[in-house]
Amino acid sequence: MLTIKHPSVSQSAAAAGPVRPVVALHSSASTGGQWKSLAAALDGREVFTPDLPGYGRASFRDGTHDEPASLAGDAAAVLRALDARAPALHLVGHSYGGAVALKIALSQPQRVLSLTLIEPVLFHLLPLAGGDEDMRLYRGILGIRDRLRGAVAAGWPAHGMAAFVDFWNGEGAWDKVDAEQRQRLAAQARAVLRNFTACFGESWPVTEIARLAMPLLIVSGQASPAVARRLTDKLVDAARDVTAARLFDAGHMAPLTHAAAVNALIERHVRLAEEETSSAPQGAPFRRPSVAA
Repeated sequence: MLTIKHPSVSQSAAAAGPVRPVVALHSSASTGGQWKSLAAALDGREVFTPDLPGYGRASFRDGTHDEPASLAGDAAAVLRALDARAPALHLVGHSYGGAVALKIALSQPQRVLSLTLIEPVLFHLLPLAGGDEDMRLYRGILGIRDRLRGAVAAGWPAHGMAAFVDFWNGEGAWDKVDAEQRQRLAAQARAVLRNFTACFGESWPVTEIARLAMPLLIVSGQASPAVARRLTDKLVDAARDVTAARLFDAGHMAPLTHAAAVNALIERHVRLAEEETSSAPQGAPFRRPSVAA
């Protein structure tokens, strides 16, 4: 399903302007390596895939795992890693990376030319709504967090990560993971807990997303957990100008399991954003007109 809340931009728009880099932020318990296929699909364009704090090359010392976590802190770490290499960029984020990407876009909108969010885990939005279904979903994700926290405290992080993996990928997913991968995932349990803390620590209302003027693409999977679909629906409903795509047979890990479809959506979104920028009058604000769905 593809829903567009703005007029589509013609591929015959004015000659393309500068080709800007794409910055792609990965999910929890992953690294920037999850975007290898995206980098290949965007051949000819610079693609930055930084490791978020706690993962891969950005992994911190054991003591740092217990420091306060926040989306703002991780967003700042991403921008420091980029340094001055991407003063203007297209931003992509999946799951926890989507939450960080949105934090960057809200804090530095002038720098973000387009934004793609793939099931960002903005759990704090659920209790703000206060409805029975929202609270049921909120208690469910709190339960996953608590199981992971209890397992880490007991010295059995693999048990907590089993619940985490099965929640996002379906019952029995952990059993299909080989021993080496289980060990790697168990070693990331504390980093995943920090991500939970950062997400639950937010308090801004969903209406904040209506402030974004850059082209916005929101992607979700029809087979994803209900909480992921609920959160993406909230963002789509609140956004001023948005393209929403729900992949029929995809789940939460669509950037890996349905890479071709996700990459094609991102490539199109980035290309149309640049065509719109190049066709806008000199000095015009970078935004799309808002129209009803």
